[in-house]
Amino acid sequence: METPGTLIYETVHGSQAYGLATPASDVDLKGVLVGPAGWYHGYLGGPEQIELTGDHVRYEIRKYFRLAAAANPTVLELLWTPSECHMHMTPAGERLLAAREQFLSLRVKDSFSGYAMSQLGRIKTHRKWVMNPPQKEPQRADFGLPDRAQISRDQLGAVEAMLADQRLELVDLSTNFLDILERERRYRGARKEWDSYLSWQKTRNPRRSELEARFGYDTKHALHLIRLLRMGLEIVSTGRVLVRRDDRDDLLGIKSGALSYDELMARAEALGQQVHAAAATSPLPAAPDDAGLDRLCAELVADVLKASP
Repeated sequence: METPGTLIYETVHGSQAYGLATPASDVDLKGVLVGPAGWYHGYLGGPEQIELTGDHVRYEIRKYFRLAAAANPTVLELLWTPSECHMHMTPAGERLLAAREQFLSLRVKDSFSGYAMSQLGRIKTHRKWVMNPPQKEPQRADFGLPDRAQISRDQLGAVEAMLADQRLELVDLSTNFLDILERERRYRGARKEWDSYLSWQKTRNPRRSELEARFGYDTKHALHLIRLLRMGLEIVSTGRVLVRRDDRDDLLGIKSGALSYDELMARAEALGQQVHAAAATSPLPAAPDDAGLDRLCAELVADVLKASP
């Protein structure tokens, strides 16, 4: 499929790049492109990314720079995939890869840990649903609420916002209103969880469902939880980004359920502590040279546009 602009770099990423692929694994592709001149000189601009398929995404170069400078794990690691994963390379792409160290900073500590914690959150939520699934759709009556809300969603949101920023104090509200507010909160929380549970049931992969039922947690999320924490620790400690994993067997063992749930939690907690401790002696700067990266981005755009017919 043709896309506007000029593709400067594209690589296989994900399990194939990590060396963790199995025969059932998809081939994921991500690329960086410079749009046509109108995206930069006109007033309409252009898209920040183009999704050719769910597994094939191309980032407009400015968005790519922003995400990589913020140490977004999925985006940052594209600059360190093995050369055999590179599917398309231009002189501009080579220059981008040559400057990859400029993107590294201690932002990695929070970004990789943050992504890992999102994996951990999904593991805990899915485990709860596997071990103790919701039994029925929550009803307003279950929370002592009438069929129709006495307070609108907008009113509830406004009150909660004013309580949060202290424009409103609890003493300013009647006991009856506070009771209704708390009941509405609990109902909305239960409703949100029920909807998430139904969506999870509808979209969950049968193989992963089997593993969850067998081991009590999502072992694929566990693999990526540990991988993200290990990669974060490696980058913060040494400044090196190791995409192709030499701990492949251990990670695939985790995916196959080698760890109990408690062992996984203990390992994740220990790695998280190590990542934060490593920041004290890290060779990385606190933040990248954003001005330097901005110049590089502008130069790459100018060079590509100059060479475009």
